[in-house]
Formats: sequence, structure tokens, C-alpha cells
Amino acid sequence: MRKYLQKISSILALSVLLTGIVAPSVFAATTAPTTTDTTVNNSGQALEIAPPLIYLTVNPGQTVATQILIRDVSGTALTVSGQVNDFVASGDSGSPKVILNNDTNNPYTLKDWIAPLPSLQLVPKQIKTLPVTVNVPANASPGGHYGVIRFTATPPSLNGQTSGVSLSASIGALMLLTVTGNITQGLTVQQFTVAHDGKTGSIFSSGPVSFTEVLKNTGNVHVQPVGQVVVKDMFGHTLGAVNVNLPPGNILPNSSRKFTQALDKSVIGNKKLLGRYTATMTVTYGSPKKTLTSNLSFWVIPFKTIAIVIIVLIALFFGLRYALRRYNQRVLEQAQKRQQPPTHHQQ
Repeated sequence: MRKYLQKISSILALSVLLTGIVAPSVFAATTAPTTTDTTVNNSGQALEIAPPLIYLTVNPGQTVATQILIRDVSGTALTVSGQVNDFVASGDSGSPKVILNNDTNNPYTLKDWIAPLPSLQLVPKQIKTLPVTVNVPANASPGGHYGVIRFTATPPSLNGQTSGVSLSASIGALMLLTVTGNITQGLTVQQFTVAHDGKTGSIFSSGPVSFTEVLKNTGNVHVQPVGQVVVKDMFGHTLGAVNVNLPPGNILPNSSRKFTQALDKSVIGNKKLLGRYTATMTVTYGSPKKTLTSNLSFWVIPFKTIAIVIIVLIALFFGLRYALRRYNQRVLEQAQKRQQPPTHHQQ
């Protein structure tokens, strides 16, 4: 039994770390203080959940059951309550943004599909399983539907009290659900650029450079594009390659996501960039796999170095020209002296 609990604890700890990476804005958006008076409860409520991401594929009209493991990692007993909200992509970073208002026009909602969540009583370090039931309507639209199941913890000693302050720990599990049917998968390139020191262009004086891709999901289900940007020199030789969207992240329908990679020493070693280069981005996505490509070219010309070399060459040219002129002048002077007749003095 102890080995089983240790194994579950390790999974939960890893899951919380992953949740902090995948969905940082969920925690920022859902943690809020509950203030009723001036007494502060410093018990430090904290929860861990697993898994942080739930992927489901369902049919219209189907009821599906899943579960979430919850652990109290604080030093006090907690009452845990759950609620469901929609979420969307926040900007082009891919971070989820929780929608707290009741948006009835959201075509990707699923919060009304999840059965009411029971409250849980947890003692310190205790792990409990919360069953989650999803009732998919028979008229559910095919494609992706998205929600976040948020859990808020409060000490039982404050339940029903009218005084005291509790900083409620809140954490969320993202649910990405796909309803079968007429699913469309589409992806377009909104931007594919190269930059040096944050300045986008096509001619640079030196490296390293970085690539930026903005990909838009034009379908009705989330996708995870994965691929590479391969860079070749003017002779067709491969200089290096950088990964796009690794580890894989999702792009939600009708949203865009930006990816950035550096072509620096970690990729090309001590090679110096010089001349014309071609970069080809290739990513695959969807099922069955689809391929999306885009190309760009750029130059790396060390203008300062070339200017210095030109100045040095010009200086050498005029220096050699002056030295050659002086040399020829001396040769002529010496030849003229040898051709002059000797001078005779009368007695």
C-alpha cells in the first residue's frame, strides 16, 4: 500500500509541474482571496491534481466517465469544491484564458455537459478520486469543445463563518474534447520571418538569427503541428535545423499560435553566417497527417568587416602606388646622373 501511495504521489507531483508549464494563466486567473474581516488564516492551502490535461473523443449523445486525482499538500484539512468554466487561447502564446462569464455564444463550450461535481473533504497528504461525468448532447456540433475544471480549497474551520480571511488555493485541469462527425482540420501560415536582435528583415550584418512562425487553426478541432525549420546555404548544403512546437502544444480552433526558435551556437556550433541562406519550415498535423510548408531566404553580409577590408585595400592601393611612384622617380634620377658627361676643370 505504501509503494502504491508513493507511486501516486510521484505522478501527482509531476502532474502539477506539467500543469504549471501548460496552463500558467489558469492558476493566475482562478486564484482569488475571500475576504470577510481582518483575521488572516495563514494555513497555506495547496492542492495537486492529475492529470492536468484530459483528452476525450466522444460521439453525440454519448455519456463518458473520467476521473481526476486530488491531493491535499498543505498542513491542514481542506474542503475542495469544483466548478467548470470555458477557456480560450490568450493571444498567440497558446496560454489558456478562463472565461468566468456566461458566454452563450461560445460554439466550443462544454461546461453544461459536465455533471455537478461533489465536494470533497481532504486531510493533509490525502489523495481522493473525483469522478467526472460528461453528458454529450445528441445535437452536439462536431469538432473541439473545451473547458477547465477548477478546484478551490478552503479550511473546514472557516466554512459558514462570517469572519476571517482565507486565501483559497485554486487549480485547474483542462479538458479538450472532440465530438465525432464532420471534423475539418486546417492550418495556415500567417507569418514566417527571420530576425536578428529582435529586428525582422532579410539582410543582416551578423548572426545569430531567430525564426518566428505564426500558425492559424482554420478547422473546428484542436491540432498539434510538429516539424522543423531546415536552413541551407547558397550551395544547397544543410547548415542546421530547429524544431517547431516541441514539446507539442495545441492550437485551438479559430486561434493562432506563435513559435520562435534560435539558430545559434547550440545548433550550428562555431560556424559563421556568411552569404545567402534558404529556410524551409515543414510541419505535420491532424489525422491523417497533413503537411504545411513555407520558405524564406535571407542574407548575412558583415558590412562593417567588408567596409574595413575595403578601406584597408584602398589604403594599400594608394600606399603601393605612392611607393611605386617614388621608386620609379629614384630610378630615373639615378639613370640621369649616370648619363651626364664628366665635368673638366681648366688649369
